Amino acid sequence: MSAWQNDGGTEFTPRLIAVVSIVAILAISMGFASGMYFGRSSSPNLQTLTDQARSTAKAVTVELAPAKPLYDKAVPAGTIEDVTAYADAQARIIRARANLTNSRTSLTALAPGTYGRTVAAFDALISAAGKPVAAAAFARLFQATLDELAILSGS
Repeated sequence: MSAWQNDGGTEFTPRLIAVVSIVAILAISMGFASGMYFGRSSSPNLQTLTDQARSTAKAVTVELAPAKPLYDKAVPAGTIEDVTAYADAQARIIRARANLTNSRTSLTALAPGTYGRTVAAFDALISAAGKPVAAAAFARLFQATLDELAILSGS
């Protein structure tokens, strides 16, 4: 008598239960093993993550760089003199911060402390640009943000 045959009743035999249990255990084991194999083979290595983090930090730095001359032109003495340049400087800072946030996963995996300090420097810069503050104070905050980005990019 095979494992799938029974005496015609609707009851499950101990043999049928054992066969179904073994098949289920094997299926779960094979699924787990293949998931571990494919999951590990498709995950990026440390060098790839490092390259992505450095590339992101450099791109954010390039995007942020024009904000200082724009701000200096717009707010030379703590009052807004050029509204267009001021709005452009604010938009560049916010856009650079958003790009940094979009890459949070790879950046925090490699340098969680540096990423946190960079975000804090950006937040202080955004806050200062929103008030506005004098160009000298903005320059200090801007340089602190660039310094943290340089550390994050490995420069």
